[in-house]
Amino acid sequence: MDVYTSIPKESKHSALIKEVRILFLNLYCGIQLLAFRRHAIDRITVSYDQFILLLGFYTLTALVVSYAATPNPVFDLSGLGYLGVKLLIALVVGYVFAKLTGDQSDLLRILVITYCVLPALYLISFALLAYLPVTVLVAGYVAFIAWALAVCFYIALQLLEWNKAKAALIAALWLGASYPLVNLSFSFWYEGYDEDNELAAYSTGALHEVNQEHVYYSQYRLLNNALDPIKPGITGVNDLFFIGFGSDSSQDVFMKEIEHVQRVMDERLGTSGRSVALINNLKTLDTTPLASSTNLRIALKHIGSKMNPDEDVALLYLTSHGSMDHELAVQMWPLDLNNIRPEDIRAYLDDADIRWRIILISACYSGGFIKALQNEYSLIFTAAAPDKASFGCSNENEYTYFGEALFKNLEDKPYQFVEHFIQAMERIRQRERYENLTPSEPQLFIGNLMKEKLKLLERDIVSSAAP
Repeated sequence: MDVYTSIPKESKHSALIKEVRILFLNLYCGIQLLAFRRHAIDRITVSYDQFILLLGFYTLTALVVSYAATPNPVFDLSGLGYLGVKLLIALVVGYVFAKLTGDQSDLLRILVITYCVLPALYLISFALLAYLPVTVLVAGYVAFIAWALAVCFYIALQLLEWNKAKAALIAALWLGASYPLVNLSFSFWYEGYDEDNELAAYSTGALHEVNQEHVYYSQYRLLNNALDPIKPGITGVNDLFFIGFGSDSSQDVFMKEIEHVQRVMDERLGTSGRSVALINNLKTLDTTPLASSTNLRIALKHIGSKMNPDEDVALLYLTSHGSMDHELAVQMWPLDLNNIRPEDIRAYLDDADIRWRIILISACYSGGFIKALQNEYSLIFTAAAPDKASFGCSNENEYTYFGEALFKNLEDKPYQFVEHFIQAMERIRQRERYENLTPSEPQLFIGNLMKEKLKLLERDIVSSAAP
C-alpha cells in the first residue's frame, strides 16, 4: 500500500519540477525576444499552468524589486490594482489577436508570451532607467518605449505570419491601452516615515498642553510680528522676497529646513528684511505663525502689497508630506487644519498680485503641482515627479534631500538659479543611486518670460551683495 501511495506524490513532485524548469526556459525565451531572436518564440511552451506560473513570477518580481527599492517600505495594495489593469490590457490585446488569427487558442498563447517578456522589461526599467543621468533621462525613456514597441511589433509580426498591417495594429493597440499606466509606478510598497516626534509628544503630555483657543487667537499677533518688518521693494531693482512654509508638525525636519532655508536666503540671496517663515511645530507655537492655508494667504497678500509687480520676485518654499492626489499635508496636532492644493497656491498668488514667482516644493508626488501653477511668469521646481516619492523626511534630519541639495553649503559665487537647480537635480540623482532608492525624478518648469527675469534678478542679487 505504501508503494502505491508514494507514486502519485513522486509524480506530482516531478511534474512540479518540470513546470518550474519550463517556466525558466520560457523566461529565457522572453529575454531572447527582447533581443529580437527570431526562433525564440517557437520554443515557448504554452499552457494554463505556465500562464499562472508566469503571472506569479511577474508579481513576485515586482514585489521583491519594489521592496528593495523603497526605504522603510509599507505594503500598498495599489500594486494589485496595477497588476489587474495590466492583465486586463493583455486580455484585450489577446482577444483582438485571436480575432485576427481566427484561432481562440491564440488568446492563451499571447498571454503566455506577454508574461515571458514582462519580468525582464520590469527589471530593465528599474535597473537601468532609474540611474540614467538627468541630461539623458527623457531620451532614455523615449528609447525604452520605442524599444518595447518594436519588440511588441516583432512578436506580433511572427505570430501573424509577417502581416505588417495586422502586426502594427496589435502594437498600436498595446501602446494605446498601456498609455494610462505610463506615469504610474508598479510597486507594492510606499515609503513610510517614523512618527517619533509625535509619539514623544504624546508620551510627555505636550500635545495635551496645547491650548487650541490660545493658538488660534495668537495668530493675529504672530503674523503682525512677522509681517510688519517686511520692507518694500526698491524702485528700479529686481528684489527677491521669501516665504517659507513648513506645514507638518509630526517631524522636526520641516521646521528645521524652513529655518535653514530662510537663513540662507537672507544671508546669500538678499531677502533680509523681506522674508517670512510659517511653521507647524510644538517648539514654535508661541513664536512663529502657523503654516496654515489662511496664514499663507494673508502672508502672500501682505508681501504682494510690498512688491513692485513689474520688478520684484517672490520665492515660495513649501516643505511637507505630499499625497498621491497632490495635496500638501498641513498638520499641527491637535489642531484641525486644511491641506493645501496647487489650486489654492495659485489663487493666493493671483489674489496677492504677485506676478513673478519661484515656487519650490519639497514633498512626495509634488510634480503634480506643476500643471496648475505653471505660466510664463513662473519657475516651479519640485522634489519629485507626480507619481514618485521624495526622501529625507526623518525627524533627525536638518533638511530633506531636496532642500539639502538646494541650500546646504552654497558655493561662494554669484547665484544662478537654473544652473544651480539643474546641479541639485544631479546631486539628488547621485545620492538616490548611491543609497539604492527609487528615483524621485525632480521636475523643473521655467516659463519663457521668467527666463529673462532670472537674469535681471541674478544681476541685482550680485549688486546688492557687493560691498
